[in-house]
Amino acid sequence: MTETVSGLELRTAVGSFPSGVTVVTTHSEGKDIGLTVSAFASLSLEPAMVVVCIENKSKSLPHLAVGREIGISVLASDQLELAVQFARHVDDRFAGVEIERRGEIGVPFVKGAVAWFLGVVDSWYEGGDHTILTIKVTKSDQNSESYPLSYFRGHLMRDKSFDNSERI
Repeated sequence: MTETVSGLELRTAVGSFPSGVTVVTTHSEGKDIGLTVSAFASLSLEPAMVVVCIENKSKSLPHLAVGREIGISVLASDQLELAVQFARHVDDRFAGVEIERRGEIGVPFVKGAVAWFLGVVDSWYEGGDHTILTIKVTKSDQNSESYPLSYFRGHLMRDKSFDNSERI
């Protein structure tokens, strides 16, 4: 039998690869749904697709069903507090957040993000303790004036200094 590394060992090693920080959103059952996600990547150019990975125990996951219109806001370096807010288990993650609505159902997007993607969930795949969602992108744009917030070694990083970071 092949040995595998522990979850902690994997998290530590994978954490050495910086990733962007996003807020994944939708509008479902009359309310806005959103959560912080760092597992986001481009999947395909033809057709235009991206992928996000959501923890199976997330209460937001059932609202991101196949066929559902969703949004992805790539957070800017000055939006660290928003990343923390959308990662917390609170009733209203949108409290005090400036949003812009796009799409047929009025998907909320974080205002001031580096980039945004509007799309439709195409499929779900099981992936251990996470669910992998593929999303067909219908619209996107970017703000060339901003720099992204990143996740590196367990910290949300505004820049390359741990002095300007928050551990999550």
